[in-house]
Amino acid sequence: MASTQDILNKVLVGLRQTQITETSTTDAYELLLLQFVNEAKEEIEESWDWYALRSTLTVTLAASTAEYTLTSAGDADDDTTERTKLLYERSGGGETSSRTFGSHPQVFDVTDSTEHRLREITQEAMERIHLTDDDDTGEPTYFAIYSDGTSQKIKVYPIPTKVRTLKLRILNPQAELASTSLTSTTLTVPYRPVWTRALFKANEERGSELARPGGSNEKAAQDALSVAISREQRQEDYTGLPE
Repeated sequence: MASTQDILNKVLVGLRQTQITETSTTDAYELLLLQFVNEAKEEIEESWDWYALRSTLTVTLAASTAEYTLTSAGDADDDTTERTKLLYERSGGGETSSRTFGSHPQVFDVTDSTEHRLREITQEAMERIHLTDDDDTGEPTYFAIYSDGTSQKIKVYPIPTKVRTLKLRILNPQAELASTSLTSTTLTVPYRPVWTRALFKANEERGSELARPGGSNEKAAQDALSVAISREQRQEDYTGLPE
């Protein structure tokens, strides 16, 4: 797996610059390149529902509580961010982060032997139900999931009467690659699409006459992404192509 340093060095070589050996950097130009790398990383993460980003989140519900924060410091066993997406089961099989017709949210109550899938409603509908009900309690049937700007929250109805366990299938993008841990942090998504796109951005920033023509860098980045996605696609995934 590629470290942050590996990716930066790929970009530096493409720009005919000296590679770095340090485990951190404060160099202004290297920080700019790292920003391009992180921009490219996020764009690649959003181009496909990468299997490496999919995971199952466990959420512990408490009695008499309707809303929960999906962080390890809150009510879940891992952290989510504002970029985390819920996964849906397609009617024809497979998972997608797009809520399409006939798809089902991957949110399950696994507390008892009668495990079941919860039904998704909008945040507005959830608030309306809670404002107009008679403080109903019982086994949660509905949920709404939404971002608070830094992580995800989930609200359920009815309000649980005891501790319950939910399992959520999510797409959870990696945090930004930091300048202080160039060798200890590794990239989760395929690294070739990331460094080729970062190189394209860096080449555009300094002027294409100083390196490979921007068009060839852009094509290399697009080809790298298409190839990486094709390695993961199955028959039920052919619903769209990378932009």
